[in-house]
Amino acid sequence: MQSLFHFQSLAEEMVAADAGRERMLRAMDAMWHNQWSLPPNVAGLKWIHKVVSSDPHDAVRAGARVLSSVAPRLSVQPLGAGPAQRARAEQIERALAWHFRNAGRRRQASVLRDVVLSALLYDEVVAQVVYLPEQQGAAGLLGERAAAARGRMAARFGPFAILVRNPQQVHVRYSDWMAEAVLMKKVISLREALDFWGPRAKGLAATAATGRGGVKPAELTHCTLYDYMDLEQRVVWALPQAGGTGLIAPTGGDAGPVEILREPHDLGFLPWAAKVGGTTLEESGGQQRIPLLYSIFTSGEWDTLNIVETLLASEVIAYAAAPRMKIEGPSDGVDVDYGEPGRPAYVPPGHKLDALEPPGMDQGLEAIARRAAERIGKSTVPRVLQSGDYPAGTGYATLNLATQSGMKALAPYKELAEEALSEVFGLMLEWLQHSGQPLEGRDGRRGRGEPIRIAPGELAGLAVDVELTADVPTDRMARINAASMAVRDLGYSRQRALEQIGESDPGEVMRQAAAEQLAAVELEIEKQARLAAAGLAAKPAAAHAGSDGPGGQGFNPAAGGEPAVTAGLEPEK
Repeated sequence: MQSLFHFQSLAEEMVAADAGRERMLRAMDAMWHNQWSLPPNVAGLKWIHKVVSSDPHDAVRAGARVLSSVAPRLSVQPLGAGPAQRARAEQIERALAWHFRNAGRRRQASVLRDVVLSALLYDEVVAQVVYLPEQQGAAGLLGERAAAARGRMAARFGPFAILVRNPQQVHVRYSDWMAEAVLMKKVISLREALDFWGPRAKGLAATAATGRGGVKPAELTHCTLYDYMDLEQRVVWALPQAGGTGLIAPTGGDAGPVEILREPHDLGFLPWAAKVGGTTLEESGGQQRIPLLYSIFTSGEWDTLNIVETLLASEVIAYAAAPRMKIEGPSDGVDVDYGEPGRPAYVPPGHKLDALEPPGMDQGLEAIARRAAERIGKSTVPRVLQSGDYPAGTGYATLNLATQSGMKALAPYKELAEEALSEVFGLMLEWLQHSGQPLEGRDGRRGRGEPIRIAPGELAGLAVDVELTADVPTDRMARINAASMAVRDLGYSRQRALEQIGESDPGEVMRQAAAEQLAAVELEIEKQARLAAAGLAAKPAAAHAGSDGPGGQGFNPAAGGEPAVTAGLEPEK
């Protein structure tokens, strides 16, 4: 196996290849976090009040809210035809969905929301799928001292952990076929590294205790962790450093690299879901990705809006205490009392008192700010999706068209998030097949909790598709109307129609509808039986249509007789 120096060289190449991408992603972070600096020539002016527009942040947040509010709908393609295979595929879908929910409960933030946010903000999704039994048993990743307690607590949320990583921490080497290798470079505290790697980090613990390269032990508080993995091997090493956190190069890194792990693995797959949107027509990594805010970054539209809004607000604030009165005369003996509203001002002879109009807003700056905000809205997400506000009197058709048009802007990122989640579920199945363990879960439907168990042999060759449903009321209403017309007028499949309107389990919805219909029929039969037992049974009114009924014209209301529904009723005694 190659030396640690060989993998360090590979890591340097992968980091250098993503230099253009890093600059673009840092700009995306700045807009997401509303971090903007004044130009140097105006930063020192005392009358300037900095204003930062939150439009880019609001656009990304709106897109994440729209696409992550509904649980993803899984579709497992059955390996055979027939109801038995379809029922088995539905069980696999429910078991995978159950594990996905548990993996989300394990994390501080929602897995789905992080995946969607990464797709919108970076146009790239990188997630590590960990199978805890394999990791605990083979690599001892939970440490030696607290393995039992931590393992027991971790098992409460199932065997899977889905770690959605910031793409700035991960460098992926792609080929024309797939992702060939993944390098995660992350600055963490030294204590966190020692706790996570346990006995594997003995060399790192020794360096922290004795120091190295002129750095005292008390100064070694952090390390830059490198985790390299390809289809054959995994190598982990750390660079201890004297302080410093964040997505930066190590500082005070005279301690040198400390090897933690260097060994081949027999997985046969790469347990990383790495997907990139954008285009491969560009050569540079920074231009291959086209996040939602990309055009704002390349055009400088956000800078323009912030500068104009800053000047506009600063001017209004600076003139807030401008004079309101003009006094003309030989002295300053005019006294204006602002006590009671409407009180007159007494002006001595020879003096003149005139009111001054307050300074107005600069109409040019206001027009430019409005145009810049409109261009940002056109480039990202329409405001109808951000806030739901729309002019009074807007017709439903107009509002629905605006909503549908706004959803088109999110289509590339919705597709990217779906592909990434499909890869995540596929890696879950890969882990189970490698370990030889069955897929076990629970039926997550309301009111049910039956265990599900799928043998490892039934998981081979399965393809998992994921669909995200936008949580927009007008969009859902349009889907329902279109689906109902397709079923009624075109003979469309009801199950396919339910899928189109966003139902995550259309088969269960159809079974519930059938059960309700059967319950209604049984209730009607029971009601008729009780009426018959009481001697009050009557034939349905449809049975008398077109006939004289049991009593002839006497029970024909059109001829002035009794209603047909009373034909079976006995007269009162």
